[in-house]
Amino acid sequence: MKRLLVKFAAAVLAAILWVGMGQSENLTVKDLVGLKYPTQLTLSPGGQFVAFVVREADFENSQYVRNIWRISTKMGKTQKLTFGTNQNRSPRYAPDGKWLAFLSNAEYEEDQAPVSGRTQIWLFPKTGEARRLTRAPKGVQFFRWAPDGKSIAYITRKPLSQAKQAEKKKLEALKFDAEVIGKPKQPNEIWMVQIADQTARKIATIDPGLNYLTFSPDGKTIAYTTNATGEYNDEQKYDIFLLDVKTGRKRQLTNFPGPETNPLFSPDGKTIAYLSQTVPDIEFAQTDVSVIPEKGGAVRNLTASFDYPVGSFFWGPKGKSIIFKGEVRTASNYFRLNLSSGKIDGFLTGGNCLSSLRMTADEKRRVFLSETPAALPEIIFHEGKKDYEISNFSEQLKNFQLGAQKVIRWKSGKWHIEGILVTPVGYSPGQRVPLIVTLHGGPYGRFQNRFRQYYYFQLWANHGYAVLAPNPRGSSGYSDQFGQANRNDLGGGDYRDIMRGVNAVIRMGIADSTQMGVIGGSYGGYLTNWIITQSDRFKAAVSMFGIFSLLTDWSNSIQPSWEKMYFGSYYWQNLNTYIKHSPAFFVKNIRTPVLILHGRQDEMTFISNSKEMYQALHTLGKTVKFVVYPREGHGISGEPNHRIDVFRRALNWFNRYIIR
Repeated sequence: MKRLLVKFAAAVLAAILWVGMGQSENLTVKDLVGLKYPTQLTLSPGGQFVAFVVREADFENSQYVRNIWRISTKMGKTQKLTFGTNQNRSPRYAPDGKWLAFLSNAEYEEDQAPVSGRTQIWLFPKTGEARRLTRAPKGVQFFRWAPDGKSIAYITRKPLSQAKQAEKKKLEALKFDAEVIGKPKQPNEIWMVQIADQTARKIATIDPGLNYLTFSPDGKTIAYTTNATGEYNDEQKYDIFLLDVKTGRKRQLTNFPGPETNPLFSPDGKTIAYLSQTVPDIEFAQTDVSVIPEKGGAVRNLTASFDYPVGSFFWGPKGKSIIFKGEVRTASNYFRLNLSSGKIDGFLTGGNCLSSLRMTADEKRRVFLSETPAALPEIIFHEGKKDYEISNFSEQLKNFQLGAQKVIRWKSGKWHIEGILVTPVGYSPGQRVPLIVTLHGGPYGRFQNRFRQYYYFQLWANHGYAVLAPNPRGSSGYSDQFGQANRNDLGGGDYRDIMRGVNAVIRMGIADSTQMGVIGGSYGGYLTNWIITQSDRFKAAVSMFGIFSLLTDWSNSIQPSWEKMYFGSYYWQNLNTYIKHSPAFFVKNIRTPVLILHGRQDEMTFISNSKEMYQALHTLGKTVKFVVYPREGHGISGEPNHRIDVFRRALNWFNRYIIR
């Protein structure tokens, strides 16, 4: 049962959030894009306050703004700490609770000149205004508090020397500005800044791949991870190094095949836990928590018996346990591993999607986010033996009608496949309705049973459509074997899993088999493209930033290792495999009207994929439209007005070709 004061404060918060929100009973895309909800929780050391990030949509300027908020766990009083059009993120309380540090690209003055767009560390005292702490010329990428709370270590890019900067500006002015592809990036550095006087010193120059650090309990050592190059394509090459804070001396701790990431010292500093993978050279292998002595030595996989992917984790009190997040089917739960017995028990479990768990050192107080199919993420505070919901962001949904959402299962070969099924608002059992099949990216991704969805399930439900969101073989959240089951078989078993799910929804008496559409992005775009080369069952398709030709994708993506991971060879070693699994070589089979959407700056599935698809279909005289979004990268999610446009175009396309 909630505390009365918390209830009152939550109602006040909801009133603040509701200003400007649509109040009609039909949920619109602008309503949904404009929803506010908490992310990136951090708990003060005594458990009295939770700071978090809220993203807001600025429709006038088509940008997202992120601000830091704070809520009292005792009184429920909410306070917005930052304002304006800045990007404020990554709040972290000091170990003694005196300061709240965060990253911000807020404008500031330096040498009597304004500086904008450069991310620095800022500090909030317990009372008063925020002040800038760092003066990093290339900005701050990541930071951690030192255990004594007197300093902060941070990662920044090494700037060019003054001579090289001057030479670069001179050449640019003369238009001698050719770009050398593959040129090594500038290395990253670790710096330490003192809170009292803001003095900073460089601890070490590392390399371009440095992207994470953490302190030992005594503050004398930093563990960090790097893949050496900083290139996305080298994501499977991360290793852990140890850095002496005083001398700057480095020591490599891991040098194993595959990535070792997110190192954390045990409370006594003698052991380091980190995330490892069951198979080293593929990104879709299951993740585990492993440990290694700080001085080096034998490695132990602690979660080998837990056949689900492991996400974030941290040490329990006195190093006797490890608490970790598990991706369990369509939910996310937390589990505790007893280090002496090896037993794994549920810590925070149930059907909800949980995230952002933070606890006091004694575990007596904790906060986390909980999300359901009909509610936004809410902040849950635990004290004693009770959980209290201290936020009420879901109040923003109170005037909207939502379709019923549930998890369904069907058999496909030896696998039991799951998917999210949403029926239209006002649906009556036995009524057959149009069906939209949505396909997630990855392939090692998944649909979770929650309200927030990239494909906006509830918007389709508000427009009379049912939605099926399958997790076919190759999805994360299931067994390690399941996650690797589509290796060398893209467009094979995964395609059959999806189509059998469609048949299941038809057998349930929900889907009208003559009124179906399919939409997907990234790998989901690949599957969309593949499906319409293999079947005419869908009356319309929306292909978003997908793969059309595996040869084209390999040649243009910043991750050419993706094809190698899934097919085990390069195209010059096994051309037939690349052809056999590419929708491009079956393009003459396409009779489905296709809307193609792509971001112009997409480096992952390069826009050449969609351009080739449009060119082929246009030449063949097929029904096709190609829309390109400027300034957008992979996902077309950088600007809120683009998100609105994507849905509206997809809705109009489906209405035109499905609802006749």
